[in-house]
Amino acid sequence: MDVAPRPAWRRALACLIAWLCLSMAPLWAAEPVSLDMQLRLLPGERRLEGSALLKLPASADRRLVIRRSARLASLTVDGQAMRLKRWWRGDLEIRAIPDGARTVEVSWQLDLASTPENTTHRETLGSNGPTAGPAGSFLPAGSYWYPSLQVGQDDQMQRWRVTIEVPTGQRAIVPGRLVEDDADVSRVRTIYRMDVPATGIDLMAGPYVVAERAIESVDGRSLKLRTLFHPRIADLSSDYLDALGRYFKRYEEWIGPYPYDDFSIVSSPTPTGFGMPSLTYLGVDVLRLPFIRDTSLGHEVLHNWWGNGVYPAYGRGNWSEGLTTFMADYTYALDASPDKARDMRVGWLRDLSAIPAGEALALRRFTSRRHGVSAAIGYGKSAMLFVMLRDRIGQAAFDRAIRRFWRQHRFQVADWSQLRAAFEAEAGQALDRFFAQWLDARDLPELRLQAVGDTPKLSQGTGRFDLDVPVRLSSATGNTQRAIHLAGRDVAIPVTPDTTRLTLDPEFRVLRRLGAAEAAPVLREINLAGRASLLLLGDADFATAGATLADRLLDRPARRLPDTAAPGNAPLLVIGPAAAIDAWLLRHAQAPRPANLAERGDVQAWAARLPNGKPMMVVSGASAAAIEAATRPLPHLGPYGWVVIEAGRTVDKGQAESHPQGLALSPRAAQAR
Repeated sequence: MDVAPRPAWRRALACLIAWLCLSMAPLWAAEPVSLDMQLRLLPGERRLEGSALLKLPASADRRLVIRRSARLASLTVDGQAMRLKRWWRGDLEIRAIPDGARTVEVSWQLDLASTPENTTHRETLGSNGPTAGPAGSFLPAGSYWYPSLQVGQDDQMQRWRVTIEVPTGQRAIVPGRLVEDDADVSRVRTIYRMDVPATGIDLMAGPYVVAERAIESVDGRSLKLRTLFHPRIADLSSDYLDALGRYFKRYEEWIGPYPYDDFSIVSSPTPTGFGMPSLTYLGVDVLRLPFIRDTSLGHEVLHNWWGNGVYPAYGRGNWSEGLTTFMADYTYALDASPDKARDMRVGWLRDLSAIPAGEALALRRFTSRRHGVSAAIGYGKSAMLFVMLRDRIGQAAFDRAIRRFWRQHRFQVADWSQLRAAFEAEAGQALDRFFAQWLDARDLPELRLQAVGDTPKLSQGTGRFDLDVPVRLSSATGNTQRAIHLAGRDVAIPVTPDTTRLTLDPEFRVLRRLGAAEAAPVLREINLAGRASLLLLGDADFATAGATLADRLLDRPARRLPDTAAPGNAPLLVIGPAAAIDAWLLRHAQAPRPANLAERGDVQAWAARLPNGKPMMVVSGASAAAIEAATRPLPHLGPYGWVVIEAGRTVDKGQAESHPQGLALSPRAAQAR
């Protein structure tokens, strides 16, 4: 149904009201709650004792929320003991706070689960409960281990002062500025302050060795950089502090001053990779990897600007992961070489192309990474949007927009529309259609080069996207490149008589669904194309080891097929002994084992595609024990097309080269032109 147009004065008034709402949003936003907490954490006993004073903002529909398993010892409102109306939702206990109340005091105890051992990164991401143990404790804010305030259904922003006491030999940390640190023979006591609005308090503790270094911020402040490392990796502290100094220089010059006073790298006994305001929490084994200082660390540092400095409006989409991936991971690839950056773009497009048409999530609906599909969209598709945006408006305007967005929205919640407004202001052009088509469409354009008679054309099938597509024109005298504007179903490509070949988007700079021949398959596609089937070959020991490996590899449980089954219509994971694998491939007319993998290592894994285009991953092992040993490295090797593992260690890996789509022009056609 069409909406009748409003008179001009009403349109003007509506625009004025909308502008005032946006410009005054920070003033109208609810005041953060202020917390003053005293905590005693006993990792060996897996127990937390706490008391907290909450100073409340004036608003209606306020609720106190805490973990249901917490035992409240006392609860007072404005100094008076009260029995508040309460109810439960899942693991949470909720209590209504009377209108007009200004303070709530709570004391409580909480028993904690044991810190898990031998867990995977995926399992760590999927677990949100507070855990404790001598090797390390982690109480994530999302577990509501302490009393938090909700206004309506939303968690309130917070400022805090937290005093933490742990036994001697342990150190504890929460986000914020370290203001006091002392110890005696029986305990270590630290106090942290967060004086700007933040989203929640994560608590970490462990048997840490602390190293510290001071640097000067671009605005003249002294910043404290720290590592809190387990003793077995304490020797890595100096190199990590060096790397932090480089990242702070880069991002302060690119965006603006670092928003906090401290930054800490904290090691975890589990394979975590989390970023919080003023710190990052990374697994011990992750920190051992030499490349982490040059890749993942910078990503987590940058989150202090995007995600923990400007907060995404998660209900309207999370832009921070894509912008961070673009300004960190992609920028480091560009630093290394144009080829590495191109490979990263190809990887993003390959992942997105593996998601079946109609089954992707619109980027605007991405909130956090839960599985391979959400990661491909929230990280890869989003980062590729910024690649195309910078190509469109230029480096200078892009960088000015980044700095504008930071100045305007620091310590505030911002959504995609506010990010777009910053780019529009600096680029001097409307970008609403550009953002809308990439944020709201679930699918990608399917671009094709084709010859219609003697006329080469560029088509996109449904014709929904407005694109500027790079096309390379080759002739005997060299190559030239043109940007072909495509707004409908197809458009003719102007060529010269000596043009012999066209190449579509040769550097892979446009968000699009790749053709099957444009990019060879990789291992992680098995998690992108829908629920997989699982075929286990070999004896019972092989089947047991294969089932364990499949559980580690796949985002969701697979459909188990009998070992006599042929490939079906679903993505397929095949695991078994080498002889059985080769016989199965031959029997079902599948491509044989790649020649470069024959008789190498004790486990070989490679990616292939079934005749219907669905991904197939094959894992061939010399023994059940070898398959079992591969469960540790193989889940981390998804970007590769093939890998060789020996005794649980990766000894070789690789990926076939990507070839963009091309169209050869016949001499007859060239002559006709």
